[in-house]
Amino acid sequence: MSQSSLSIQTPPHDEDAEKALLGSILLNSNILENVADRLDFTHFYDKRHQIVYSTMMQLWSSAKPVDVLFVLDGLKTKEGLSDSEKASIDKEFLLGLISKSSLSSSAENTAGIIRDKYILRTLIISAGKIKSMARGEGESIDQIIDMAQKEIYGISLTNTDKNFVPINEVLRDAYERISNLHENDEIAQGIPTGFIDLDHILGGLHSSDLIILAARPSMGKTSLALEISRRVAMNKSAGTGVAIFSLEMGKDQLVDKFISSTAGIDLRKVKTGSFSKGEGSDEFMRLGEAIGKLDQAQIWIDDSGSLNITEFRTKARRLKSRFNVGLIVIDYLQLMHGNSGTNYGINRVQEVSDISRNLKMLAKELDVPIIALSQLSRGVESRDDKRPMLSDLRESGSIEQDADIVMFVHRDEMYNKDTKNKGKASLIIAKHRNGETGTVELAWIGRLATFGNLEGAKTSSYANK
Repeated sequence: MSQSSLSIQTPPHDEDAEKALLGSILLNSNILENVADRLDFTHFYDKRHQIVYSTMMQLWSSAKPVDVLFVLDGLKTKEGLSDSEKASIDKEFLLGLISKSSLSSSAENTAGIIRDKYILRTLIISAGKIKSMARGEGESIDQIIDMAQKEIYGISLTNTDKNFVPINEVLRDAYERISNLHENDEIAQGIPTGFIDLDHILGGLHSSDLIILAARPSMGKTSLALEISRRVAMNKSAGTGVAIFSLEMGKDQLVDKFISSTAGIDLRKVKTGSFSKGEGSDEFMRLGEAIGKLDQAQIWIDDSGSLNITEFRTKARRLKSRFNVGLIVIDYLQLMHGNSGTNYGINRVQEVSDISRNLKMLAKELDVPIIALSQLSRGVESRDDKRPMLSDLRESGSIEQDADIVMFVHRDEMYNKDTKNKGKASLIIAKHRNGETGTVELAWIGRLATFGNLEGAKTSSYANK
C-alpha cells in the first residue's frame, strides 16, 4: 500500500501533539487548569492517550498529584479497562510521554491542535453517516437534508469554547445593563417588541421561548406579528434579524404592510398607488423614506406556502448559521405539515402535536424566540364572552403544553359595533411560563391595518406610537 493511500485512510490526528501535552501535564499538573474545560478524553485519537488523560482528570478532580506514580496507581483501580489496556500503559510509556513534552510550545495551542483533529474526524464520521443514508432508500430527501444539517450544526456547536467567566465581569455588565434601563426608562431585558406595556410584562422576547399568538380570523394576529417583526428588525440598538415564514400571505403583501406601517400611509393607498397629490402632500416622499429605512432592516421572508416541519428546520438552521437571526415568525401553525415521510392519516391532532413539539425543540436548539401564529376554534363564537381562553386553541392541547407564552388578540368592536373600545385591542397573555399573565391594551390603527402603543403607555426610545 502506498504512503498516499495510507494517509487517506488514516483519520486526522497528531500523535506528537497528544504525547507532548500529556507529558507536559505529568511535569506540571497546573496545565490542566487551562485545558480541562476545552479538552475531553474523547478528543484524543490514541486509545492509550484517552485512558491516561481520563485518569489524570480523575486524579486532578480528587485533588491528588498528577504524576507518573499516581497515574500508574490510578490505572490499577480504574474501572472499565481490560488487562491488556492496563498492561499497555506502564512506567516506560509514561516516561516516553515526558520525553516529548519539549515539543509543546504552549499547552493551550497544543490542546487546540488535538481538538481540531478531533473535529475533523467527527466531520468524516458524520459524512459517512450522511453518505450511508443517501445511498439507502428508506428516507426522503427532506429527512436526509435535515439529518445532514443537524449533524453539521452539532459539530459547529462543539467547536464553540465555553469558558468560565469571573463574576466581576458579569457584575460590570449587569450594572451597565441596569443603568441603561434606568436612564432610558426601558424595561425589556430580552428583545424589545416596541410595545411598551407588553415588554413590561414579558421583559421582551427571550431566547429559546416558543410564543403562540392566536386569534379568530380578522382580529389582526398577522398584523401584530408583522408589526413586532418590523419594530424588532428596525431597532438599531438591538441589531436583531428577523425571519418570517409566511404560509398564507405573499411577500409583496407583507412588504406593503411594512411600508404602510413605517410610512404612516393608508395601506389601501400603498396597494393601489393612489397617493395624495398637490401642495402640502408629502406621502410620496414618506414612501421613499420608509423604503430607505426598511432597506436597512434585517428581515428575511419565505413565502413558499407549503412547508413541513422538516423543511422548516432546515431553512431555520441555515438562516441562523448564515445571518444569525434573532427572531423567527411563522404564519401560521395550522398551515404547516408534520415530519416529512410520516404518515399521519387523518390524525391531524397528532400532526399538530409533532409540529408544536418540534418548534419548541428548535427554539431551544437555535437559542432564539419563535413566534408561531395559531387559529382558535369556533367555540369562541358560541359564547357570550368572546374573549379567548387556552381551551380555544385549535386542534391540539399540546400547543399550550409546549408553548412558553400564549397570547390572544381580541378586538371587541368585531363583535360589538357599539363598544366604547373602538380603535383598541386587548392582547391577553394567558400563559407565561416564566412570569406573570395579564392583559395589555393596544391601539388598533385601522387605516394602516396595524397596532400601536396607546396614549399613556410608558414612553421609550425604541417605541413607535
